[in-house]
Amino acid sequence: MVGTPAGDDDEAAQLRAEVAALRHAIRVLHEISTLVRSAQELEPTLYALLTGVTAGIGLSMHRAAIFLDRGGALVGAAGVGPLDEAEADRVWRSIEQDQPDLQTLYESGLALRKRPGSFDRVVRSARVEADGDSPLALAFREGHLVYGRGADGGLFDLGTLLAAPLRGEKRVRGVLVADRRFRGAAPDAETRLVFDLLADHAGRAVENAERFEALAAEARTDALTGLGTRRSFDERLEQLVDVAGGGGASVGLLMIDLDDFKRLNDTYGHPVGDAVLREVGRRLLATLRPNEGFRYGGEELAILLAGVDRGQLESAAARVFRAMTDAPFDAAGGTSLSIRCSMGGAVAGGTHDATSLLRAADDALLRAKREGKHRIVLA
Repeated sequence: MVGTPAGDDDEAAQLRAEVAALRHAIRVLHEISTLVRSAQELEPTLYALLTGVTAGIGLSMHRAAIFLDRGGALVGAAGVGPLDEAEADRVWRSIEQDQPDLQTLYESGLALRKRPGSFDRVVRSARVEADGDSPLALAFREGHLVYGRGADGGLFDLGTLLAAPLRGEKRVRGVLVADRRFRGAAPDAETRLVFDLLADHAGRAVENAERFEALAAEARTDALTGLGTRRSFDERLEQLVDVAGGGGASVGLLMIDLDDFKRLNDTYGHPVGDAVLREVGRRLLATLRPNEGFRYGGEELAILLAGVDRGQLESAAARVFRAMTDAPFDAAGGTSLSIRCSMGGAVAGGTHDATSLLRAADDALLRAKREGKHRIVLA
């Protein structure tokens, strides 16, 4: 019997290993695609992609990050993985003990995104110039995978680093980067291939997530004033009252009505009325923090303040009142108009629901109007 030459055995073994690696890669790509489909917003999308690159379940890279193009610079958007070797040992021991699947790891990382880990925090503060000679900049400019090139890996280990462009429909959106800094072998050809395929998928996913967030923001922003819409007010009110009901911070609500707004429209016309609303929106946005001011309807506005007591609500109401009314508004044609408003407010603790808080603030607003308008009344 004639034996099989040793070289043929080696070649067959190598082919079997390559086929097994590609099957694993295809399964990983499928699982990542499933995660991404359920993550419409940008941040969950980023974590879904990065989880699939790391953790020993995906492509076995130790750390991964996504940098997005922000006007000529690549800005760190999210990172997954350990910052140093001690943290790496803890992470891997935990994974070996629990043997979580990709979905579990993703959900775990997503739950911690409001308290990002050490590596994630460093990535989020990082900025790479797109015209430089780092591997990230080269991948971004050249539009293809960069491996073993570049002057400096920066945060990453240059010897094991992979950087691939996130290709969108019309332009490169950023860069996916990963390494094996901690006792890791350099990525083989199969890993490089799948990493590049994953980056292609990631580019489209990031683009779709950014489009989704832009549309969502548009739906939640009043086009005239720039304040939140009634829909976003309702959602935020329920959220804050739920927190208060669970023993969290109290919530204050101010309801505001522009006095005699119908007369203003009848006297000067609706374009002037719209200009006044735009100016009121500008003044409120300059005074409030994000997600505090809303256009409730017509000329009625609302302000939601988390963690305030009655005294703090009173101070905030006075500040908002001054910002809205102290300075006249110079309308087109040289007309100077005084902005007058009535304001009612209330504070909810753990015993209130959204309906009762809204009713209390609205009743206070009606009292302010009955008592002569252009004043503040708190429940």
